[in-house]
Amino acid sequence: MGYKYTHGASRHKRRQLAMILISLAMVGGGVLAATVGLRHPVTRHPTAVTATSKPAVAPKVTTNYGLPTRLQIPKLKVDTHVIYVGLTKAGNMSVPNNVIDAGWYKYGALPGNTGTAVMAGHLDGLRGEPGVFSNLSKLVPGDTVTVTESNGLAVSFVVRETRSYPQTEQPAEVFTSTSGSHLNLITCTGSWDSSEHQFAKRLVVFADKAS
Repeated sequence: MGYKYTHGASRHKRRQLAMILISLAMVGGGVLAATVGLRHPVTRHPTAVTATSKPAVAPKVTTNYGLPTRLQIPKLKVDTHVIYVGLTKAGNMSVPNNVIDAGWYKYGALPGNTGTAVMAGHLDGLRGEPGVFSNLSKLVPGDTVTVTESNGLAVSFVVRETRSYPQTEQPAEVFTSTSGSHLNLITCTGSWDSSEHQFAKRLVVFADKAS
């Protein structure tokens, strides 16, 4: 669902591939940029962050909380803007087109409502700069994550566990839950697969709404 480039390739080759990918995105409807109304122009394409499962399209109807606007992870010193992402043509969750923002899956639950809210962020960028979720693997059970809503309310989540999944696996628990209010954070992990131009695994941090 995200853009891909050869890890460790020369800057020149990366730029060439980035330009090709920009062209493909424009031909395909510009899924990332057109869907979300991003703050940052498309000047680079960071490491791909694909969802580990194809999410459901139907949006949640409950509206106890507002739209998420800010994500804070104190332990990682993350304090970032939240943009809204949808689906690619392949039916996967889309991702931000920059390494700075976190992308909330807009067809899922609102953070704080019953259900599972999902956010994705990049591990690193085209030039190797750290992404917003570059240190996501450092979170452990008990760490906190806070989402500020458009209505000014802040809702906190407590990390329950961290799991990694192979790129090809599609575990349902990433996007769905039978009860409670949850926030799941996704990024890349594992070794770089040069033949597929992507990381071998996806890291998912599962967090539950603080009581």
